[in-house]
Amino acid sequence: MYNLKRFCSTNIILIFALILFSTIGTLIITKKPHIQAEQNPEMWVPTQEDIAYQDSMYTIIMQTQQQLDTVRQGINKILWKLERLEYSDGSWDSIRYKKGSAIDKRRNPDDFEFNMDMECGDTLEVSATMYYPVVGQCDDTPDITADQTKIPDIYDCSHLRWIAVSQDLLWFNGGPIRYGDTVFVYAGHKTGSYIVRDAMNKRFKFKIDFLESVGTDLYSFTDAKLLINS
Repeated sequence: MYNLKRFCSTNIILIFALILFSTIGTLIITKKPHIQAEQNPEMWVPTQEDIAYQDSMYTIIMQTQQQLDTVRQGINKILWKLERLEYSDGSWDSIRYKKGSAIDKRRNPDDFEFNMDMECGDTLEVSATMYYPVVGQCDDTPDITADQTKIPDIYDCSHLRWIAVSQDLLWFNGGPIRYGDTVFVYAGHKTGSYIVRDAMNKRFKFKIDFLESVGTDLYSFTDAKLLINS
């Protein structure tokens, strides 16, 4: 009886083993072709629908390029109109090609010999900005002007009505202005008389700088006029 039970148990184990190995073998056999198919995919052949889609995308790209070219041409036309110099008789010139014009001289002062033979009462077109008497906008002694005048209080100096001018306007460069001269400036809310006390960096041309108390709101003028009073 004991041997019979042992024989039955052994058979059961063998049967389960056979079933297990059969299952594994079947999975390996059925999986192998799928792996080979993944390793060797067929070459993609576009359909007529795919070709039509690619053609439509190419057309869209070309149309976009043409539209960009049209926009670029429009911008160039706008810039051209912005640079037109209108005259009272209805005629005009383009300052882009008006060589030797007043605007050309303003834009490219190094290309021309500007006549600085000015007298009292003459006016000069300049651009105007403002500066604080601090390091970073001046030299390492910001409270001392170019003519060696001391600024009493850098936080309360706007009322002094002092200005700096570009060095091309000063006498040592052939200009009409000396330190201590009184000039009249036409520049919006800053219009009035000022004393020239300081000089700007030599890279600036036809420009003035209003001395302002530290903290004053920034401003600038592109079309100011400088009247020589003395």
